[in-house]
Amino acid sequence: MLLSVLVSRMLDARANKKLTADKKVALIDLFSKDRIYTSVVLILIVVLFLLNFKFKLIDPMASSVLYIFVLATYVVVVSFLTYRKLKENDFPGFYIKSYILTTSLRTLALLIFLLGTV
Repeated sequence: MLLSVLVSRMLDARANKKLTADKKVALIDLFSKDRIYTSVVLILIVVLFLLNFKFKLIDPMASSVLYIFVLATYVVVVSFLTYRKLKENDFPGFYIKSYILTTSLRTLALLIFLLGTV
């Protein structure tokens, strides 16, 4: 998992270096507002899982499966929205391809990690 995160960060850095200064600024502006919303949703997902773990509201195995499903859905939705935003704002194809590759690597690593813990 750590290797895939390292590789994806290296690919991100390489793609970011190829962007023009205007596109780098646009990238920051595009996603600065979204970070708070996506972070709140992610924190809410984790808190609900931990509350269920503490109070055993539903079966632990069922909650684990549900947690993995909800996290995977969250990652897919956020990735799709990001992809769409990049396309709508005319980011270069190389950057969008790099985004898809790095997101896929991280998502696969996360799913393998989570499935290994169930």
